[in-house]
Amino acid sequence: MKKLLGYHNLPAEIKNQITHVVEIWKKHLKEELVGVYLHGSIVLNAFNPGSGDIDILVVVQGPIEVSQKLAIAKDIIPVDGAPRPVEVSAIKLSHAKEWKSPGNCIFHYSDFWREKYLARFRDPASEVYVADREFPDADVTSYIKLIKQSGIVLYGQNIQDVFADISDEDFWEAICSDIDEYDFHAYDPRYFASNILILGRILSFKKEKRILSKYDGGLWMIQNVPEDLQYLPEAAMKIWFENEDHALPEDDLEKLREYLIKEIKA
Repeated sequence: MKKLLGYHNLPAEIKNQITHVVEIWKKHLKEELVGVYLHGSIVLNAFNPGSGDIDILVVVQGPIEVSQKLAIAKDIIPVDGAPRPVEVSAIKLSHAKEWKSPGNCIFHYSDFWREKYLARFRDPASEVYVADREFPDADVTSYIKLIKQSGIVLYGQNIQDVFADISDEDFWEAICSDIDEYDFHAYDPRYFASNILILGRILSFKKEKRILSKYDGGLWMIQNVPEDLQYLPEAAMKIWFENEDHALPEDDLEKLREYLIKEIKA
């Protein structure tokens, strides 16, 4: 297994990428910027430089003009994927202090939305849902829960001064919303193995009451799913962390999906 990394031993090019994102927000928001916070696999010391994303949550004093959001996205696009994908969400301080899922997100950028932003830059009439309005986003509940557990301040105020405590019940409701429709093949095909590990992580929280990394969650899955299905999380870990190729039978994948969802809902 490749060595997994935390913030303090990241390659210089990835640290520079993170710093660049922070500087973009400082440039555009100035005194309106409350803080920039790192979450995701990096803060769990489980970042794989070959497949991991950079996950950032930004807190701002108040609303952001759509023109500012578009300018921020335009500056993030050249940073995204150089070398790793970047995912950034932003919320207002008043919401951070009293967060209740699904909350209100005021900005989002990820490679999934890159083409929507580029279309907007070509045609001002083109819509970008995650920039044109505030919108509910239960995923932010997970981000805040992890930031409170293991997050890193990249810029600004202390975590305890900014974020509300997320109850286990609220977190559980957020991560289990629409669980019956959970799809291992959702989003880009490169997330296939990650999606398998994430569903196991959801069940692991129910049992362990702690957010595990995809790596630790994968190990937990191997020990806690039926023996005839254990090869699936093993293979998912090899795909995600070792970039190996494995063909996984759809029938067994569906059995695993149904087993995990049944245990989550039990």
